[in-house]
Amino acid sequence: MNAHETFGAQAAADGQPPSPISRTAPSRSVKPVRHRPTLADVARLANVSVATASKALNRTDRVSASTQRAIVAAAQQLGYRKSTESASASSTHRRQRSGLVGLITSDYNGRFALPMLTGAETTLGASNHAALLMSSHGRPALERSHIDRLAAHGVDGLIVVGNTTNPRPPLDPKTTMGLPVIYAYDPSRDPADCSIICDNVGAGAQAIEYLLSLGRRYIAIIAGPEDFQAAKDRARGAWRTFTLYDFRPIAVLFDAWSEEWGERAAQLLIEQHPHLDAIYCLSDEIARGAVRGLMAAGKRVPQDVAVVGHDNWFVFAANAHPTLTTFDNNIPMLGKMAARYLLDALAGRPHHGVFTVECPMVVRESTDPDRRTPLESTGRIFSRQSS
Repeated sequence: MNAHETFGAQAAADGQPPSPISRTAPSRSVKPVRHRPTLADVARLANVSVATASKALNRTDRVSASTQRAIVAAAQQLGYRKSTESASASSTHRRQRSGLVGLITSDYNGRFALPMLTGAETTLGASNHAALLMSSHGRPALERSHIDRLAAHGVDGLIVVGNTTNPRPPLDPKTTMGLPVIYAYDPSRDPADCSIICDNVGAGAQAIEYLLSLGRRYIAIIAGPEDFQAAKDRARGAWRTFTLYDFRPIAVLFDAWSEEWGERAAQLLIEQHPHLDAIYCLSDEIARGAVRGLMAAGKRVPQDVAVVGHDNWFVFAANAHPTLTTFDNNIPMLGKMAARYLLDALAGRPHHGVFTVECPMVVRESTDPDRRTPLESTGRIFSRQSS
């Protein structure tokens, strides 16, 4: 007689029916059956109604970007797929790539954003990606709203373009929600982020080395606002070369990024330093004003005073005589590099830190009297007069 029979016999002897436990198999833990996520599950997780969740997942314009993004994120977290999608698509939780990249700029007039977009599209197009450009006008709230809208439309990553060179606060992780971000022109303050900037220090160093190679020895620097990183970096590079060759500038003047300041500063320098023979201006606006101030004081450019600018902004550098020797910020190359590093991040190879792009020098009439640069025009007025 086995143990169960003994237990049953004992119970019968006591006048009680055998316990049903003696006749059942040992209990087993039952695993709950996981059901396929539904639209109601998505709505519950996103804390919205089912109707709102449906509108968001169908990409209608009747749902705010932030709400749509939260709903899309909830659907991805649950692995929800619409019933019209294939079974193979519903079996994977990988985020689908859209091939779109968001490019957000604080640039007001396109001076930086458009060349940056041109460069970025060159690299993105080779990888079957396209860029969507949006302007935040320097307003953080609008920047967040644009990111929500771009993310809701499924962009794969973001390139954030500045226009000051000043370090900026990094985007809030709650805003980016895992999207890779590249900062261009204005670096992020977080060294763990990936930032790409112009080599303003190198440009400043090269400017002074070039002027010294021309035999100029009484060199002044006219800068913009002292709190701008570009002004500080270009001046720091210039000082590096002065120190290397055991020279000193006759003056370093900070004020504004304007032609008016360049003109006033040049006149002041001529009054205080009659032997002045070169000026390194930290922007083309300042340089064109400086040229005007020098000519008003009876100085020839470049025979008496050579002038070097920075930015290679066509409006100022190549649209008047003498045309300006200057440094190009190489913005299209910044765009190409930003796009390349973003694609690397999407491939699981992120970059961290601040990376610089060289600013090439463009030599024109303001330092080389033998260089004649024609003004750009259609030539139609001359052809009409001669016909």
